[in-house]
Amino acid sequence: MVQKNSLSTNFTGQVFAHKLNFMSNTLSNRGIDLSCLLKGTGIKSNGLNDREYKINKEQIVIFYRNVLALEIPDVSLLLGASIRPKDYGLYGCTLLCCKDLRSLLEFSLQYHNLVTKTVNMSLHVEDELEQSCIRFEDLLFASDLAEFNIELQCVIVLSLVRDFLDRDDFAFDALRFSFDKPQHNEGYEDFFGCPISYGNPYSEFVFSDDKWSLNTLKSNPFAMPLLLSQCDSVLNSVRSKNEFLITINQWVAANMHKELCAENLASDLYLTPRTLRRKLSEQGTSFSGIVKELRCSAAKKLITETQLTIEDIGCSIGFNDTSNFRAAFKKWTGQTPSNLRQIN
Repeated sequence: MVQKNSLSTNFTGQVFAHKLNFMSNTLSNRGIDLSCLLKGTGIKSNGLNDREYKINKEQIVIFYRNVLALEIPDVSLLLGASIRPKDYGLYGCTLLCCKDLRSLLEFSLQYHNLVTKTVNMSLHVEDELEQSCIRFEDLLFASDLAEFNIELQCVIVLSLVRDFLDRDDFAFDALRFSFDKPQHNEGYEDFFGCPISYGNPYSEFVFSDDKWSLNTLKSNPFAMPLLLSQCDSVLNSVRSKNEFLITINQWVAANMHKELCAENLASDLYLTPRTLRRKLSEQGTSFSGIVKELRCSAAKKLITETQLTIEDIGCSIGFNDTSNFRAAFKKWTGQTPSNLRQIN
């Protein structure tokens, strides 16, 4: 069984700035000037304190690069361990009301789009092994940030689970990272409290099924219906505000096997190319960015779930030259199509 987020895994449009807000507050408390973090982002200095303030992917990428430029040792541990439920607004309040680890994880996955979504999370239940995995997939698609992005999300998830269970010593059974062992791994074992391996097919927490029933000590079942109703309302609002992007994603998906052209899309939408570019820019994305993300997602699905040849998969997503497809896929994911198929 696989449970995923309730919206598309593609990062398009704008998202709430909760995560950047708590990161900036944590670093400000260590004497880091906010202007260093916001340099080049276009984010208003007072915007992060607004629960309704939204940002786009490009702004997050620049912010993250500014954070890494500070060269703070174990910065992902510093930031992720500092987060508290209150930093996530409505989402955090609702998490606090969940009664056990199962409902906590299932809610966090279903409503992850209510927060600053930089990573796609999915739950994989392996019945035969009597264990489950929380899998993390980078959505920023910036090679210099992938490790930090995944590390940070893993730390955040464990920190929040420990807070909800009121157990500072809670640990998952194992942590698998898809990247190679980084130089800054010294504090990993102590913080995560479980065996850690690197170079795996996926980045994921692994835990035995007996942990599902662990109770949260702060649950409030009476408040859950009201809070879930509010979450659904906000989530539906997020969906409706992205109808334009949904239309474009559908157009690209339907025409992915062709040579895609922004001018053709603009014509089909009765827009000028300039207006199309402006509207996409306002949503924090671009035509080429959407095409890349959809082609990458489609390629991975076809490679892992079908027996189509690599050449046929390349053609089906618009690559007439197999070598060009292999090169593009390696650039997107860091591995070749053949390697991905072998590990699946």
